[in-house]
Amino acid sequence: MGWFKNMYKTLRDRRGTEKSISKNDIPTHPISTVSSLMEPCAMALNMDAGRILSIVSEAEAGQTRDLFALYRDVILVDSHIQSEWTKRKLAVLGDSISVLPFDKKNPADVKTAEAVNEAITGCKAFRMACSHMMDSSLYPISVVEKVYAPVQLGYAIANLVPVPYHLLDWTAGKLQIFDVDPVSGYILSTKHDPDPSRYIVHKGNLLAAPENWGGPMRSILFWWLLSAMSREWWARFLDRYGSPFLVGKFADDEGKNLLERAFSLATRLGGIVCSRDTSIEIQKVSSNDSGDAYDKFLSICQREKSKLIIGQTLSAEAQPTGLGSGVSSLQGAVRDDIRKFDAMMLSDTLIHQLITQFCQINNLPGRIPKLVWGSQSNEDIKAMGSLLQSFAAAGMELSDAGVTQMSENTGYSLQRKASVTSTTPFSADQLERGKLIVLNSSSRREAVEGLKTLYPTLEEREINTIIADALNR
Repeated sequence: MGWFKNMYKTLRDRRGTEKSISKNDIPTHPISTVSSLMEPCAMALNMDAGRILSIVSEAEAGQTRDLFALYRDVILVDSHIQSEWTKRKLAVLGDSISVLPFDKKNPADVKTAEAVNEAITGCKAFRMACSHMMDSSLYPISVVEKVYAPVQLGYAIANLVPVPYHLLDWTAGKLQIFDVDPVSGYILSTKHDPDPSRYIVHKGNLLAAPENWGGPMRSILFWWLLSAMSREWWARFLDRYGSPFLVGKFADDEGKNLLERAFSLATRLGGIVCSRDTSIEIQKVSSNDSGDAYDKFLSICQREKSKLIIGQTLSAEAQPTGLGSGVSSLQGAVRDDIRKFDAMMLSDTLIHQLITQFCQINNLPGRIPKLVWGSQSNEDIKAMGSLLQSFAAAGMELSDAGVTQMSENTGYSLQRKASVTSTTPFSADQLERGKLIVLNSSSRREAVEGLKTLYPTLEEREINTIIADALNR
């Protein structure tokens, strides 16, 4: 297997050395800027199960415009989905991003990492572009357009433009993007393939289904519909049965006619006039039972949404789990796994579809740097610190590769602590004699005087070194 390892190393080292790229392939202006007048109309109004099935069928045939418009409205009008989706994004975007050189001992790699870090920091649209890319955790994919600007020594990342979802189309059996009129911003009928030199196509989910089938978001459409309809059903119930109503009892037809006239005049008179033999009761429907049923049904819908988006439900509502059940820690671990996955997928896409091209355009000398977004959880970092202490007690320490790996895991740039070496200009035998003086002394003052008597030219730092070595043997 030695030949395979050598071949792999050669291919790996070749990354960043192939710098040739045509200037015609460098996009310097956006072509997907759409007028707001071309935004699809609201799809959530008067939505029912039949309409959702029709929209899904159209998407399976490649026409995803209505499906993505419905996704937009669902996230926009459902406060629960919007809140959970914001949590998932902030778990990644709220962390700092680190650009690490491929080999920190290689000056060319360090220089390349610094240039990439400066390019990312100087792009104001970088964070919002990453937010749009993270939409593909629910959407099937997300597309971002790259725009470069010529500078003195090369090209800078001028802008990262999110491509609206209503420009995407699969009617040709593959992803295509509708052309946009550069003056008016109107969508044209012609389409083009997403050129890798211009577009970033990010997929942040693990579904193997075709992209035009809707992605993970499709699975909560009916939960959204049921939760929205349950509010309407509850409002109708309260409108019809929420207010008390009158019940009249009569003994003969004359009493019946009297009650009917009295009920019809009750709203105007503010009261009812009836005979002594006629009885009237005010009945109130008990809304407690129906209210509990509504609350339970709505909670089920909201929990199903939370499970898909953030993998757990405890962060959305308080739920009794029992003392020492461990459910909270388990669901927290699931959410942390999702955060790590989102960060890993986002970093991989940026490295392969943005940073590699940036390095090639600017002929940077080093290899492609590593991109670390976020870090491990506080519990994992604490456990790693305890493990390192155990290693040190056993006489072991991390290698240079281990320090690099730990830097990537924690999100902090770490380096090996410089070891303190003895600088005394004596032989090993003379140094041992000095240590014996220290060990046979009853106090530090006596040890210092003995060392100065034996070696009159000793400096203070050399004395401290001998004492420290003697006490640590």
